[in-house]
Amino acid sequence: MATKNNILIIGAFDRFNYGDLLFPLVIEAQLKTYEHPFEATYFGIVDSDLSALGGKPTKDIQAFYQACNDSTGHTSVIIAGGEAVAVTWSSLLLALNKPFKKTHRFHHRINKVFNLNAVARWILHGKTDLPFVFTKSDFGGVNRIIFNSLGGSELDPAIFDQFPKLNNQLRQVDYFAVRDKATQANLAKQGIDTQLYPDSAILMSKFYPTTLLAERVSSPVVEFVAAKRGAYVFFQIKDNHAKTNEALLAAQLDRINAHSGLDLCFCPIGKALNHDDHLALQRIAPLIKYPPTVFDDVSIWDIMYLIANAGVYVGTSLHGAITAMSYAVPYVGITVPKLDSYLQTWGVAGINHTVPLDGIADGVDRAMKADQAALNRSRENQLRAAEESFSYIQQVVFPQSIPS
Repeated sequence: MATKNNILIIGAFDRFNYGDLLFPLVIEAQLKTYEHPFEATYFGIVDSDLSALGGKPTKDIQAFYQACNDSTGHTSVIIAGGEAVAVTWSSLLLALNKPFKKTHRFHHRINKVFNLNAVARWILHGKTDLPFVFTKSDFGGVNRIIFNSLGGSELDPAIFDQFPKLNNQLRQVDYFAVRDKATQANLAKQGIDTQLYPDSAILMSKFYPTTLLAERVSSPVVEFVAAKRGAYVFFQIKDNHAKTNEALLAAQLDRINAHSGLDLCFCPIGKALNHDDHLALQRIAPLIKYPPTVFDDVSIWDIMYLIANAGVYVGTSLHGAITAMSYAVPYVGITVPKLDSYLQTWGVAGINHTVPLDGIADGVDRAMKADQAALNRSRENQLRAAEESFSYIQQVVFPQSIPS
C-alpha cells in the first residue's frame, strides 16, 4: 500500500494580505505537477475562510499541532514563505487584534517589564518559542520540515541571542530556500546554509494566465482592463509610508499622468492590520488633479489581473512587484528594504532598486523605457529557477520520488 503523503502548509493565510494568500495556491499547483498523490492542509494562527477573495481556508494553530502529532503516513511541514524566521507571536497578534495594535507604540517600554512575545504566545496558545520555527523533535508525527521562499534581508542578529535555540533549529531544516542575497548573507553569518531561489509566487503566471484570470475577476475590473489595457499605472502603498506624505505622492502621480498620459489605477494589496493600503489610497485620491480609478473591494484575482495588464506597477508591495515580474510588466518599487533586496537579486537592470517617494515619477520614466525582451528573460529565468527549487522540495515531501 502506498504511503500517504500529508503536507501541512502554514503561514499568514488568515488575513487579507495578497502575498501571503498567493503562497498556498502556487505551492499546491506546483506540487500537483509531479503527479504524486498528497493531501494538503492549510493552517494559520486562527480559523479563517478567505476563499471568496481567492484564499485558502485555514485551520488554527491548535489543529496544526494536532496534525503534527499524527503519525499516520509521511508528514511534511512547509513554512510557506515571507519573513517567517523573525516573526514573533506578538507581531502576529498585532495583525489579528486591534486592541493589541493600539499598544504598539508602547511595546518597547512594556517589554522591559513583560515579555510581550510570551504574553502573545499565551493568548494565541502557541507551543513553540517562535510561531514558524520548530524542529521535527518538537512533534511526534513530522518527517520533514521545508522553508520555502524565506525572507530576512533585515534580520536582526539579536534575535539569535533572544532565542538561543534558534540557530540550532534552523540548521535542522530539511530544505531551506531563501528569496534574496541579503537574506542568504544574514543567515550565512550565523553558520546557516540556505539555497537561493526566487520567491515561489513568481510561478503565478504559469498557473494563472490572463485568459484564466479574466474568468475570475469582477465585472468592473474586466471593463476597466478592456478599456485601458497597458495604458495605466497600478499604484498601491502601505499606510505607514503614506502618512504625512500624501501631498508629495499626489504631486508625483500627477506628474506621471502629465508626462506619460497613463491613467491611474488605485488598488489595495494589503488590508490586514499593519498594512492598510486602502486607508492610504483613500487619503491620496482626493488630492490628485487627474482622478484615479479606485478599486477597493477586490479579490487576489482582481489584483493579479490589474497588475498583469498594467503599463507599469508602482508600489511598496514585494508581491506586487513579483506579480509584475511574473507577467513581464515594468515595475517601480518604493523604498521598502525587503523589496529593494529582492529587486537587487532578481530585477532587470535600470529598475533593480527601489526609489524614494520623491523619485516615483522618475522611476516610472525609467520603467517605461525598460527593455521588454529583458523583462521576458527575467520572467523565464525566475520561473525556471523556482521550478528547480520545487524539484528539490518534491524529493523531500514525496520520498518515492527520490532517484535510486
